[in-house]
Amino acid sequence: MTRLWIARAGRNGERELDAIQQGKLMLGFNEVDDLSLYQDRAAILAHLEEAVPDASANRRKNFAAQLNQFAHVIQIGDLVVLPRKLTSGVAIGEVTGPYKFEPDGISKQTRAVKWLNEAVPRDAFKQDLRHSFGAFMTVCEIKRNQALERVKAVLATGRDPGALLGKQGTATVAASDEVVDADDIATDIEDVANQQIISLIKSEFAGHALANLVAEILEVEGYTTKVSPPGADGGVDILAAGGTLGLGEDRICVQVKSGDGAANHDVVLRLIGSVSNSQARTGLLVSIGGVNAVAQKELDNNFFKLRLWQMPDLLKALFRTYAQLPVETRAKLPLKQIWAPLAGPEA
Repeated sequence: MTRLWIARAGRNGERELDAIQQGKLMLGFNEVDDLSLYQDRAAILAHLEEAVPDASANRRKNFAAQLNQFAHVIQIGDLVVLPRKLTSGVAIGEVTGPYKFEPDGISKQTRAVKWLNEAVPRDAFKQDLRHSFGAFMTVCEIKRNQALERVKAVLATGRDPGALLGKQGTATVAASDEVVDADDIATDIEDVANQQIISLIKSEFAGHALANLVAEILEVEGYTTKVSPPGADGGVDILAAGGTLGLGEDRICVQVKSGDGAANHDVVLRLIGSVSNSQARTGLLVSIGGVNAVAQKELDNNFFKLRLWQMPDLLKALFRTYAQLPVETRAKLPLKQIWAPLAGPEA
């Protein structure tokens, strides 16, 4: 029976782009040995007592359940959701290979996966599934409310049909699997809140309006800005400059990509050209959909000239400037800061 899993690529998405590019699930847990040496959860738990001695007994039990699922329970043909941290979407793939230990890899604990869609907007799913995607675990199964069939429907049609009346029960799972279900564990409240804010940004600041929001953030941070009018912009959405009257040496050329798709190499090359043509010193690419691997490499090669804001960077900039943004902007994006107790940490 095909099953549906969440498998993350780092607390902050640090292995996300590599996982997409290489067609792998990259679990992390690099302090843990080859899991094929341990046949079940009990054996993995015994190993963790040596591998992570500083972890509490409950954390080791939690880790053992997740590692056992990843190595021994997930089957070839199962579907997996990677909730992305660097963009606003999720990647959905089909597991194509068995567990593999890669001692010299970025992630030692891996499985091969064929990505069926690398950037499905979270808004394509109804609230209950979006809530499950926020489960506070690295690996867990999603079963409730016909999740598997609904994810398949989104892949086929782009639309979540929701749970069918009378068929909202969970799938039966053998007790020996000791599976962690996303619906039975704590939710990452911060991530869920951030995703709701992202949805609001995409709704209220679609298209060229996102450039206006970025310009307002930069103005709060001390820059004088000039926003290009809607339409063809030649690779320049915003010019920003520091100093009195905006005549300082800190000059930034900004390109804003508001779509869900990843920015490609051509976008970065156009930004480099725009930096030169506008006599700016730095280029800033703001991309809600992130960048692909080739574009990221070009950005890395131009470290002293280019910077990238992906969704987490944009949110951080929004949060630190929010109180000073124009009233009209805050009315479109009403936010309130709260304090909440920490949930259990994700591996």
